[in-house]
Amino acid sequence: MKRSLSLLLLLLTFHTWVVAQNKPLGGKVVDAASGKPLPFVTITGNGKGTSMKTDADGGFTLPATKATLSFRYVGYKTQTITVSPGETSLLVKLESDISGLDEVVVIGYGQQKKKDITSAVSSLSGKEISELPATSINSALQARVPGVQITSAGYQPGAGTTIKIRGINSIMQGDGPIYVVDGVILTGDIREINPYDIESVDVLKDASAAAIYGARAASGVVIITTKKARTGRASVDYNGYYGVQKIVKTYDFIDGAQYGYLRRLAWADEDPNAWPMNNPETDRKIFSAVELKSLAEGKTYNWPDAITHAAQQQSHTLSISNGIGKNKVYLSGNYLNQDGIIRGSNMKRYSLKANIESAVTDKLSIGLNTNFSHIGTDIVSNEAYYGAVTMSPLRPIYDSAGNPLIEIDPSTGNLTANNPLTLTKDAVNHRVDDRMIGNIYLDYKLFPGLSFRSNLGADIYKNQQFEYYPRTTSDGYLLKGLAKVQNFGFRDWLWENTFTYDYNPSEDHSLNLLSGFTFQKRRQEWNFEQASGFPTDELSYKNMSLANRRDYILSDYFNWSTSSLLGRAIYKYKQRYILNFTARYDGSSRFGAQNRHGFFPSVSGAWRLIDEPFLGVKFKSRVNDAKIRMSYGVIGNQDISYDKIYSRMNAASYPFNGNTQSTGYQIGSAKGNDALKWESQHQFNTGFDVAVLNSRVQLSFDYYNKNIKNLLLQRGLAPSQGFDTMMINVASMNTKGIDIGIKLAPVKTPNFDWQIDLNWSRYRSKVTSLLPGRDSLSPYLKVGEAPNSLIVDYVFDGIYNKGDDFSLNPTGKPGDVRIKDLNNDGIINQYDRAIVGRTTPKAWGGIWNYFRYKRVSLTVFASYMYGHNIYNKAYMDYVYSDGRRVILKDGLNYWTPENPGANLPRPNAFGSSTRTLPQGSSSFAVQKGDFLRIRNITLAYDLSPTLLAKLKIRSLGIYGQVMEPFLFTGYKGTDPEIGVGMGSYDIYPRFSTYLFGLKMGL
Repeated sequence: MKRSLSLLLLLLTFHTWVVAQNKPLGGKVVDAASGKPLPFVTITGNGKGTSMKTDADGGFTLPATKATLSFRYVGYKTQTITVSPGETSLLVKLESDISGLDEVVVIGYGQQKKKDITSAVSSLSGKEISELPATSINSALQARVPGVQITSAGYQPGAGTTIKIRGINSIMQGDGPIYVVDGVILTGDIREINPYDIESVDVLKDASAAAIYGARAASGVVIITTKKARTGRASVDYNGYYGVQKIVKTYDFIDGAQYGYLRRLAWADEDPNAWPMNNPETDRKIFSAVELKSLAEGKTYNWPDAITHAAQQQSHTLSISNGIGKNKVYLSGNYLNQDGIIRGSNMKRYSLKANIESAVTDKLSIGLNTNFSHIGTDIVSNEAYYGAVTMSPLRPIYDSAGNPLIEIDPSTGNLTANNPLTLTKDAVNHRVDDRMIGNIYLDYKLFPGLSFRSNLGADIYKNQQFEYYPRTTSDGYLLKGLAKVQNFGFRDWLWENTFTYDYNPSEDHSLNLLSGFTFQKRRQEWNFEQASGFPTDELSYKNMSLANRRDYILSDYFNWSTSSLLGRAIYKYKQRYILNFTARYDGSSRFGAQNRHGFFPSVSGAWRLIDEPFLGVKFKSRVNDAKIRMSYGVIGNQDISYDKIYSRMNAASYPFNGNTQSTGYQIGSAKGNDALKWESQHQFNTGFDVAVLNSRVQLSFDYYNKNIKNLLLQRGLAPSQGFDTMMINVASMNTKGIDIGIKLAPVKTPNFDWQIDLNWSRYRSKVTSLLPGRDSLSPYLKVGEAPNSLIVDYVFDGIYNKGDDFSLNPTGKPGDVRIKDLNNDGIINQYDRAIVGRTTPKAWGGIWNYFRYKRVSLTVFASYMYGHNIYNKAYMDYVYSDGRRVILKDGLNYWTPENPGANLPRPNAFGSSTRTLPQGSSSFAVQKGDFLRIRNITLAYDLSPTLLAKLKIRSLGIYGQVMEPFLFTGYKGTDPEIGVGMGSYDIYPRFSTYLFGLKMGL
């Protein structure tokens, strides 16, 4: 009996085992990082070549058998798993294959894999941004992104930047691109955000990419994603550096003795009888008492050295991240302190960052992003450095008591000149900026494939500026102290609601749909007060009621709002044919009722040529990626002054009863136009992306053509209308350009790595129409030329010599400047002015090199620009001697009878040698602005994993860095990036920075 029972039990066990073996194997394939299902993953088994695919939800079912299964999916690493007998459930987690093509790019209101992008989008990672210790995001982007041209507005701590994306986009309007920070739309120079808090920056360059932002996208869109906690990890990170800044290049001026000789010579040239050379009586007339003393003692005073110094700079960022569990928290704090190389200038920034995400349920998640910053800036007057480099080297810096020298001009009763030292020590110009940027959002999955997102954002900004000029300055001496106080602020509110639907009916078809509604409102206020006549300088601006005079009290206020409908459809067929349709319908209170709304559509497509089966294995073994893109779209520009649709009323006084003044209002000189409409940009873009040699060589190419219509201009009106001007939509322009980006990996081994990143950009803009019947509105605004990019002046033709024809300058003498008579009418006048230079560069770009040997790395980054001109008025002034200001040593090569080949006029006290230069200028000041600048050299070392394990530290690296150590240029000024317009004087010198930094992760 027992034997029978045992046999029965054995049979039942065997039966159960057999049933288990025959039970199908079920499973699911998901993304290892996010856990999201991966549809249509290819599964092959036992190397037989037969395959199947997962369903739209990543699921699969296979017959029960012992097998070795391979799971392959585009953009992910192939994973091979051996299935044991009896195994009935399998969860496969595929890891992303970071080859660049499957990196996620942030587009408007969503994300897309880089390989699926159909338009012109360039991206930088947070790691790339943090390579430079820049104080602002725009500074970090400089020369890193094709098609993006960034120039500094100055080098004083806290100075802003100007940014152009794909050239000139308007004649009169525009505040640069819009910035979208974690879903909040911002404008202006966003220096409040700490670059080390950035996860990625994506620049939407063409109309198709930017059309989702419609009326605000004409100057491009920069999407900034800040860091968030990483799933399943807690960490603490520190990034800090300390450095010293030093002036890059200074002018080489003459000394006091040379200055004294030229001053005597200049006055003697004007009238040798009235001011004979080397005459004590002449010297008493043309030199002050302190200058005569310096001449007698052989002293020279270096004014630039007196107001500049080696300045310190430091930054410290501490971040805490916790991504464990359903709640993810990222907290960060930054302290930045940058002294200016001109004494008295400084910027301090304190910023706090908090990003919080919470998975409330499987369907509902909420988040909060906040960034608060407080910036205090001490600004030095623009006169300080210019005054120092032009001051007489015979003038002492300090008086006998050791205080900055102050001299009174008896003819005016005011100071003879601002002592630059008092402008750095005594004058006050303090600016305070507070900004809070934040949003709260929720994501709700209504059902599989459909999700809803609501985002409420705010941008609250307040600026205060306090100025005081005491009695030791020219502005405050006669007025007995001058104070200025102004307040500016705005509050932006943004509410966005979007639906996103992913529909994948089969392996060959996928559709992503987006629709939404947005509303944004701004309230902006400004007030200004100026007063003078204070009993003492001690309280400066802090008690305006003490002033005897209220010079100005001004204020302004406005608000505007926009509401929008938006939609997008992205369709993919066989994963290689991609179409993107986008549209936005905007309404803005900035425009009148006739044209308040605008429609901005776009379409783009991409063909992933590399995925075509007909190319063959041999071709694909050499070419790793090949994609062709094409797009067309319309975007707008709403950046007009809020009151241009109205006729403004201004305060005025009227006579009453013949002698009594009554206050009231009168209509301003500009007539309002409620028919104003959007400036619209129609842009075509085509390009391709190619990768070869195992992606060791990657090329991205884009060509674009922008036709910009309905551009705003001021139109003059007949006196009978009662107004002088009215703004109208009338002009048009065209911009064509090319952007090229190249990534190279010449060497890639476990121990040695060399990477190169190159970019090259160029564009050509030209005005195609202006006012009816007019092809020119000024010397700088002409049809066929880029707006406001021309240098127009008289043409320098050398120096007159003895025996020359003086018919163009009958009163001239040898040593005078000669100007070309372009129209051959025998006189020099305004009709002899010509285009003598163009400020738009032919091309610009950057070169980034990265070398790594084991744990040591070297980074060298350079930028370049060529094919443009700079109007270097400062250089011309510094070499033309009028006997009043100090000149460069180059200026000693002036004309004399013994030096007839010189191209500089003879020294003259009243400039008669240059009087044939109407307005005192000519093409002599125009110079080539080509340059190559080494922006950054970084040497870094990362500690070994073995040592880190002993120290229980996740990562630790140290680095030394030098910023802007070398400049190669033929430009004769100190900095070819100082400016490209007329009168490019140095008001704050450029500097190099030498620093040491530490990065640590726990």
